Amino acid sequence: MYKLLALDIDGTLTNDDKVIPAETVDAIIKLQKRGCKIVLASGRSEYGLMHLAKELKLSEYGGYLMSFNGGRITECSRSKIIYDVPLSLEEAKNIYLTAVEYGVGILGYEKNCLVSGNGIDKYQEDDAWACRMQLKAVDNFPDYFSVPFNKCLLTGDPERMKDVVIPVREKYGDRLSITMSEPFFIDIMPNGVDKGTAMKNLSELTGIEREEIVCVGDGRNDLSMIEYAGLGVAMGNAHPDVIEKADYVTDSNNDNGVLKVINKFF
Repeated sequence: MYKLLALDIDGTLTNDDKVIPAETVDAIIKLQKRGCKIVLASGRSEYGLMHLAKELKLSEYGGYLMSFNGGRITECSRSKIIYDVPLSLEEAKNIYLTAVEYGVGILGYEKNCLVSGNGIDKYQEDDAWACRMQLKAVDNFPDYFSVPFNKCLLTGDPERMKDVVIPVREKYGDRLSITMSEPFFIDIMPNGVDKGTAMKNLSELTGIEREEIVCVGDGRNDLSMIEYAGLGVAMGNAHPDVIEKADYVTDSNNDNGVLKVINKFF
């Protein structure tokens, strides 16, 4: 019997309009009423997940937010951070210089705001809209932040980002965690941060066994949790690498793929 369902957001739980289908919302709430824990596992910030957590009533039923690709876990019922691995400000400065060197955008995070350090692009604007966050540009990104945050996000045209991710991995891969959550995003977090590691920590904190966990995703940043889970599920629209590693492939995010998982396995 599965006791925990972890869901990626973009390309998984939400359709291409960034909306959770009504039938899926109803099914998740019913699932929680039966005692199953729900985890929203995303590259988004904690704040960028809150409107979805409210819609799904995670605070009422003891769900969790796994934000920043596993860099932070928040217990919704108490609004309490129970796991947190921030990126050092020194590393954030270094990443900014890399963004300038390669001519791509960079985002840092305040509570309800995305902070852009090398010019705002359409990918940042779309992310701010989806997360219901403010977006502002600053001229002094390396010195702007006084409090460490969990992730830097490099942004740009997908063709450009395919070329940029190679030298970024060569430069930082031995000391930072680097993944492409979308073709236009390169996520950079502290070393060892990924959704699979965070899921392992959450399993230990809750006492829910690995075999009792279902993880669903579509992107390469979901691979680690899909491989960790007792049942790893790829969306029909998932990256081929994710589909190859998954135990089961459901329908796409535009065809109620998450609802199919709930009906089949819960």
